[in-house]
Amino acid sequence: MRTSFDAEAFEGALRTLRDRDGFVLLTHRRPDGDTIGSAAALCRGLRQLGKQAWLWPNPDITPRFAGLTEGLWAPENTQAGCVAAVDVADRALLPANAQEAFPVIDLAIDHHPSFRAYAGLGLCRPEAAACGEIVYDLLAALGCTLTPDMADAVYTAAATDTGCFVFDNTTQYTHRVAAACMAAGARWQEINYRCFRLKTRARAALEGQIYAGMTLLKDGRGAVALLEQALLERLGATDDDCDNLASLLAQVEGVEIGALLTEVKGGGAWKVSVRSRGHDASRICAAFGGGGHAGAAGCTLQGLSGRAAAEAMTAALEAALDA
Repeated sequence: MRTSFDAEAFEGALRTLRDRDGFVLLTHRRPDGDTIGSAAALCRGLRQLGKQAWLWPNPDITPRFAGLTEGLWAPENTQAGCVAAVDVADRALLPANAQEAFPVIDLAIDHHPSFRAYAGLGLCRPEAAACGEIVYDLLAALGCTLTPDMADAVYTAAATDTGCFVFDNTTQYTHRVAAACMAAGARWQEINYRCFRLKTRARAALEGQIYAGMTLLKDGRGAVALLEQALLERLGATDDDCDNLASLLAQVEGVEIGALLTEVKGGGAWKVSVRSRGHDASRICAAFGGGGHAGAAGCTLQGLSGRAAAEAMTAALEAALDA
């Protein structure tokens, strides 16, 4: 177990998890493998301790991660004794149904540098590659046995937030956590195939569109690409098909920062995903009200045409490359 971060906050989180009951765990909008995996593992660990625990329904979850949550979603009229947000840097990132149902959040467990202290108690370790690492430490300190289902969830959290252990946020400890999950029975081959290799035909077509239509800037050191809803609808692409497409831009030789702009359903807004090597993506996105990590961050541009949104991100990337 690793507890090099704020020991007081860690102990406070442990006390909350030990002493309280009736847990409702919240995940962020457009949930990724870290928020779903971390919440699912913590939920199963709390149940192992004889506590009542549920995941609050997240309408944005995709089939890629739905298997981790089987039997964990809160039924209607669930009464919360303790509300905890997992891998949620800011209350504004919660789905609307969670924001409406829970004006007060008791505990927030996170690893983003942009974390805001919005809960009664916050436990944040920015140096952690994934929130799943922190959940793994909490489960170990609580005396939980890592079951195969819990191991699947923690492994998914660690793998997806490190791009299958290749992003520069990966640490020796990340590999130790992954190894512990493998030893506990995590289906790591299936998880890696589903999350990183399996592609629908729509996904393959989207990748081709991104490479064909991207704009290179600053002698190829930056790349910007745009995905309009009309294209997504024509290809029949789902949210799952669009997951982590932005990483493709940073894989092009010479590209240090890549920004993918995806039009939000209904128009009028663009979801921006930035991936970088050697530059702070979170600083770029923070200027537009977003945040994240140095290597991966995001924001939303409202009320702009595709051309205007692309121009805004191009200017931001050029400024970062010039800095």
